[in-house]
Amino acid sequence: MYIGESIRTSLEEVRAHPMRSFFTLIGVILGSLALVVVLSVMDGVEAAVWQGVEDLGLDGVLVINQRKPADRVEAAKAHISRGMRVEDSRYFENNELVTAIGPVGETRGVVTAGSVTRRVDVYGITPAFVQIKGRKTSEGRFMSESDERHSRPVCVLGFKLKQQLFGGENALGHQINLGGRRLTVIGIGTKFNMEFVNDNDMRKEQGGVYIPFSIYEQMFGRNAISYVLAKAVEPEKSVDAEDETSRLYAQAHNGIHDVKVENVGKEILRERTRIVRILRNWRIVFFSIAGVSLLIGGVGIFSVLKISVSERLFEIGLRKSMGASNAEIFGQFLIESVTLSAVGAVIGLAGGIALVRVISGFFPAGLPVSLFGLSVASGFAISIGLLAGLYPSITASRLEPVEALRA
Repeated sequence: MYIGESIRTSLEEVRAHPMRSFFTLIGVILGSLALVVVLSVMDGVEAAVWQGVEDLGLDGVLVINQRKPADRVEAAKAHISRGMRVEDSRYFENNELVTAIGPVGETRGVVTAGSVTRRVDVYGITPAFVQIKGRKTSEGRFMSESDERHSRPVCVLGFKLKQQLFGGENALGHQINLGGRRLTVIGIGTKFNMEFVNDNDMRKEQGGVYIPFSIYEQMFGRNAISYVLAKAVEPEKSVDAEDETSRLYAQAHNGIHDVKVENVGKEILRERTRIVRILRNWRIVFFSIAGVSLLIGGVGIFSVLKISVSERLFEIGLRKSMGASNAEIFGQFLIESVTLSAVGAVIGLAGGIALVRVISGFFPAGLPVSLFGLSVASGFAISIGLLAGLYPSITASRLEPVEALRA
């Protein structure tokens, strides 16, 4: 009853002085709104950034390219190495550091579907490529071991290429012509998130076509390897996997070091650390800006409570003369302070939720309201109300009844 009466009194004060209440609560409203919007946007940006990094498919990845031996003695004996071949992957069977390895052929080709013709990037891949880069399909499936082994004339279209060739129509089961070879479409790649991670290889894959590596060899020559992809068993072990890959290739090539192993995964790991630091700094900056608004709101609540105490001296004196204790007077004004802050927080949270829903249309994956932002804004606003109301509440509770009534 006591708490309910205090809340009722607070709401009466808000209704009795609407303009004063508005300017008192504007800081809390804007601060709560800003916290919800900022943390929701940061969550959305962070999710988009990490999705873009995932779509790169380069965590723990090693890229192996052919090169001339750097050593003069090895260069003179280079003929004893047959270069990069598909058969080299058998040296990595049951390896503890390299979990997958596979050749990739990459070239340009002309694709025709009906009356539409496009010049595109062509990727000859094995199932290892799908495993290494974490590729998925939005429709259908990727090539299987069976497709590779039996050289089935199938293909997977990049997300953008499918739209260019077939528009909104279903492409699965239809045939395309690639360099005079008819291939059946069995899958459509996914749309990569390039909003914050805009990579040229991702753009090329979206507009390209994947075919089994065995078909690629038939079309472009035996062992037509552009490069080899390998994946470390863990991103943190990519350096050990790099050394192991160099050793095994030297063994496969009769001691000739005629391949270059590029540790892309190590660079991605370094970039991940940098991204974490940048996102953390953004959160601190935006959180501080929103926090300042709430602090300003606290100053407003402090001021209006001081005014309220001076306007209600007779009420305080009367209540104390009728037996109200210091604790009851203190509690009444503190509850009023928290109630004022809570009213501002509710308005700010409602505005923040509405604004997040409006701007979510600018995010391809949408923008969910941050539950963490809602809880932080609510907790921060109530805390500000408590802190702002402490001094005026203590002042009111310590007034002598006679002095209050006389005033």
